Amino acid sequence: MNCEQVEELLSAYLDNMLAPEERRAVAAHLQTCRSCSEALADYRRNDALLAHLPRVNPDPALRERIFSSPEYLELIDTAPDIEALPEWTIPLPAKSPRRDTPGRPHLVAIPGGRSTVPGPTVRIETPRRKRRGDFRIMIAAIAAALIVAIGIGALLGASELFHQAPKVGVGGFTPPAAGPQGTGPLSAGVRFVFLRGGTLWSELADGSSTQPDRLTPNSVTVADHWVVSAVLPGRAAGDMLAYIDLQKAYVHIIRSDGQEDTVINQPLLKAGISPASVWDTDAGTSILNSLTWSPDGSKLAFVADPAGTGQTHLYLYSMVTHNVTQVPLTTQGSVSHATWSPDGVRLAYEVSQQSVTSILDYNTQNHGTLTVADGIGSRTTTGDSILSLDWSPDVDLPAITWSVGSIGHVHSLWVYHVAVDSSAAAQNILAGDFAQAIYSRSGHDSSGSWLVITSNAGQAGDIWRIDVTSGANFTRLTRGKQVNFAEWSPDGSYIGYLDALSAGVGAFHIVNASTAIDTTVTNGVAYQPAPAWSLNSQQIAFSTGTQVGIASAQAAASHIHFLTLKGAPSALAWSAASPQQLVVAMNDGQQGIYLVDTQHDSALRVDNFGTDGAILWTEIP
Repeated sequence: MNCEQVEELLSAYLDNMLAPEERRAVAAHLQTCRSCSEALADYRRNDALLAHLPRVNPDPALRERIFSSPEYLELIDTAPDIEALPEWTIPLPAKSPRRDTPGRPHLVAIPGGRSTVPGPTVRIETPRRKRRGDFRIMIAAIAAALIVAIGIGALLGASELFHQAPKVGVGGFTPPAAGPQGTGPLSAGVRFVFLRGGTLWSELADGSSTQPDRLTPNSVTVADHWVVSAVLPGRAAGDMLAYIDLQKAYVHIIRSDGQEDTVINQPLLKAGISPASVWDTDAGTSILNSLTWSPDGSKLAFVADPAGTGQTHLYLYSMVTHNVTQVPLTTQGSVSHATWSPDGVRLAYEVSQQSVTSILDYNTQNHGTLTVADGIGSRTTTGDSILSLDWSPDVDLPAITWSVGSIGHVHSLWVYHVAVDSSAAAQNILAGDFAQAIYSRSGHDSSGSWLVITSNAGQAGDIWRIDVTSGANFTRLTRGKQVNFAEWSPDGSYIGYLDALSAGVGAFHIVNASTAIDTTVTNGVAYQPAPAWSLNSQQIAFSTGTQVGIASAQAAASHIHFLTLKGAPSALAWSAASPQQLVVAMNDGQQGIYLVDTQHDSALRVDNFGTDGAILWTEIP
């Protein structure tokens, strides 16, 4: 395709309304043409600006003044048969010539802006008009003036956000046209992202790219714990990423299409300190593992030690105001493990000082701070700390739950109901000595459930389900097992685990979390990489070290098959685009990343080098 053809298709490309062949052709052109990429970036930028405009109805008197003005009356004299048009009908500019491509629907602008959900296609015919060029220019000028006048007036009166002063720092944006490789935004669609060599790479889920696209610039080295914003309604994956640059010790936020790489101007470390000397310390580890998006993607939480004291503080970055605020502390110590409530209003986190830990709850709406628990480590077994911290899924009755102990020795489980009584104490729902405890918000109970593995003479034992309710419900799920590497399915219906692990392999089981039906899938399953549940919890992928197997959650023993793709995978990840698509990363003789159609057992190699870590999903609208 040439530039003229691509420019005609850019709007439809942005709305995901092109046929697959056309979309791939446009995407290929955008990878090499800076002019068209800049045009697409302008479209996206305009969409973003329009999305923030409030919907307003102009006063009828304004309409009357515009369409009775001498300039407008002179303008419509150039249109034929204007008197025959219905009252209040506005003459539209004639459409420019276009190509009719077979298989592609005709497109028409619809009031209300772009929609991310394809709808019915409509073709509207408009009469040809004389002096088309002058007519279009004058109509465009009137429309632009009207939009600017209405938009500015509405914005000034509708929001206080534009009058707020920065609290700590404001992010700096790169121009939208300056992508990571200088070629403009990446093409739209669902993509998987992976880290290799300190760089984030992005690949389309349909494998149409000839090679992965660089997402982050050459000038940064991305730390391992990078995160994608939560999935919004109507989307398959999040559209924003956050990462830490190891070289300069700053947090970056970047759009999933590689544009607007924002550097949050809150230093993570004290000026003059070499970042490399800090990352291996406790403070450095807390900083690198702290990035967490709010459920609606409007805020990013992270911790930093800008004073160089070795004690970290909690910060919030707003995607709306681009301000950074420091969360106040009611007790001294170093902050870690911040966790958002399901509604994104509250933030629970730990504060530790000399091996004594407290749990605090910060309300982002009223800026109040609540002490949930304190003295952990001083009133419990020596060496105990908080192992995991999370929220229950109930928005109306929010609760915080956590486990206390040391690695391999979980000594207690707790729950605190935030909205019941601010003076009430946390409830201890389990005490003893257990090998492991794993919480799921989607567990059997409406408040979530814990998976607890018993300990038998230093050996891992059986699985019990503990529901997070007042007077918790205990249910035994396995008998006579040595459970290792247990993992909840995403919906909390099943648990996958390895039994009798030896030399890195064991018998793989799936147990129903409600009925306690325990099914042996197969023997000789490796624990690295960990078995991976599909997003719909219906399938689980696993590795034997030489093959990748797929098992059905409901009928694991009778519905298992091995892929023809051979080798030892380093990572397994189910697609956000299709329940039948699996991404397999290989680091052995067949090194690379493969898109696997599990239904037809076909594999497409989309990368030749593999990945250093996790595979996450994004979507470019």
